[in-house]
Amino acid sequence: MLNYASSWSLSSSGYYDARLRRQQLYRKHATQPKERHFPFHHLPLEVIAEIFVLCLPKLGVIEITECFESKDPAPLLLCKVSSSWRSLALSIPRLWNELSIEIGNPKVDIDLATAMVDGWIARSGELSLSLRLHWHGLDKKEKAMTMVKAHLNTFFRYASRWESVDISLSDRSAVPFPKFGPTPLLRKFSYSTSSLISVPFPFTSCPLLSSITWPFSCFVASNRDPVIPWHQLTHIDLKHFMTIHRTLDILQSCQTLVEFNVEIDDDPSLYRAQSRRKPVENRSLRSFQIRMPQTCSVLLQSLTLPALTDFSLDTDFDSFNYISPHTQLLHLFTRSKCKLEKLRLENCGFDDAGILECFKHDSCSSLTGLQIRNEYDEPMFTDRVIRALTDNDGLPKDNNVLLPHLSCLSLEMCVSASPGLLGLMIIKRCLWWNEDDQLKSLSLTVTDYLDDLDGAFLKIAKESGLDVEITNMGRD
Repeated sequence: MLNYASSWSLSSSGYYDARLRRQQLYRKHATQPKERHFPFHHLPLEVIAEIFVLCLPKLGVIEITECFESKDPAPLLLCKVSSSWRSLALSIPRLWNELSIEIGNPKVDIDLATAMVDGWIARSGELSLSLRLHWHGLDKKEKAMTMVKAHLNTFFRYASRWESVDISLSDRSAVPFPKFGPTPLLRKFSYSTSSLISVPFPFTSCPLLSSITWPFSCFVASNRDPVIPWHQLTHIDLKHFMTIHRTLDILQSCQTLVEFNVEIDDDPSLYRAQSRRKPVENRSLRSFQIRMPQTCSVLLQSLTLPALTDFSLDTDFDSFNYISPHTQLLHLFTRSKCKLEKLRLENCGFDDAGILECFKHDSCSSLTGLQIRNEYDEPMFTDRVIRALTDNDGLPKDNNVLLPHLSCLSLEMCVSASPGLLGLMIIKRCLWWNEDDQLKSLSLTVTDYLDDLDGAFLKIAKESGLDVEITNMGRD
């Protein structure tokens, strides 16, 4: 389906050299009288090329299955319209510098598949590349893994032109990476796998790299490894487990960090020693996502994050000797003086009094998104909490109602309220408040059917424009 050779020369600007072929194309069109009369063919070739580029998916990545059947209209579909369109499409590098490959059950010859990928990338000329390879680890594992490695070897040959690369393997097989030479264009590199095998950081020079997703194992040796450009990283997503000590070191080293996602597992015997450490201040971090199966109080009391706007805490309050992070979380907010926009609490062990105290904190007054998830179905969102979120006269700001700007609310397995109370709060927030502060979406997961009164209120809210999703976990 893909031809690797183009009869037109490529240019580093992303377009073919129209001046060299304009006369040849005109003569070709002149021999096709049926096509000459279409207004499209009278447009300058530079304009047609730009129209073709605008046909690419808005998200920027063309997804191709292992059979190379395009799910999107461009660029392959452009090659099927006519021979002249095909020649033009094959000559435009900007149509071919982005590629996404999904590998499920390989159905084509590996050599043919890799030749197709190589031909696709070759057409991109000298442009920077955005590449994506995902393998879901389904059937035919051996052949699929061979296909993965073959495609990656093709990707590796073009490493000097990488700008964004996303490799995701949901299998426990690890893929070895060569030690790459200079990657001067690389800005984002993401590699995720279920394997716990150590994979060294493969880049020696990447001056523009700002975003990485990488298995924890590459940070074990030294999280101050000079090869890793800590000072320039703005987005870090670490897979597998980190220690509290290394997490704090990264926050201290990456003073331009904007987003940090980390899973933490630590030896409880180290907590006392860790707690003596002076708090680490990071003045750039805006989004902090923590998953920690044990207590995270030591980590929270060791941080100051004044720029924090998006915070997610996923713990396990059912763990042995679990200590609720409630107090240290509020201390973090107070110490940081941050203004949160999004807050997610999962299995944090808060009771309704703790949740209410959290909502009353000044850092939460600016919240627009709230998600509370509790897989143990503990009653956290009770009458006293819901009443504090409900205005009595339609004037939430004057009435000192909590979370006055909340627009997105998600409650999973945590609601225990009197009939009609939750529905009344929802309908008031989505109908009575000014448009900027109205509740726009509600996701609700419960263990039983809602009370009829709550259901009636939510039906009215939905008919009025509220995006409502209700999941019942208790009954069919």
